[in-house]
Amino acid sequence: MIVSEEINTKELFIALDKVWNAFMDGITCLTEQQMNAVPFKDSWTVAQLATHIKKSNRAIAQGLQMNGIPNNRNAEQRIEELRNTFLNYDIKFQSPDFIIPEKKEYKKEDVIKQLDNSIEQLRQLRSVTNLPEIINLPVFGEITKLEILYFVLYHTQRHLRQLKNMMSFIR
Repeated sequence: MIVSEEINTKELFIALDKVWNAFMDGITCLTEQQMNAVPFKDSWTVAQLATHIKKSNRAIAQGLQMNGIPNNRNAEQRIEELRNTFLNYDIKFQSPDFIIPEKKEYKKEDVIKQLDNSIEQLRQLRSVTNLPEIINLPVFGEITKLEILYFVLYHTQRHLRQLKNMMSFIR
């Protein structure tokens, strides 16, 4: 059975734009030295954090471009699970290898440009993608493209909180 549903993405897109803008505002006000400073023991730098988000965004963009299968369930079924997982700050995650940033000195303008490009790619794809479609991704299993965009929202919100914490140590 294929579930046909009307999906209202207006609030999601507004929330995505808001969190992306807040993250970009946070990193653009830093110096290159601050972006590459380790704020505390066992922490990434801000540049590494931004690179992690860029890598994640690019992987999500690839997922949004995959051929999916027709949806046989509510396209929003896993949103609460994703929110409860990624916005639970007591949970510590181990990132998959493909989105772990390199340990190196980063150029501020490169980090900002690449992150901005990854965000712009998602902005373009979100409006032309069949969001109720189901794809299968190793990290998530079966998931709708709509749910993947909610993951981006919660993942970025989580890291915006981390960025604010990091900034309190490096400023």
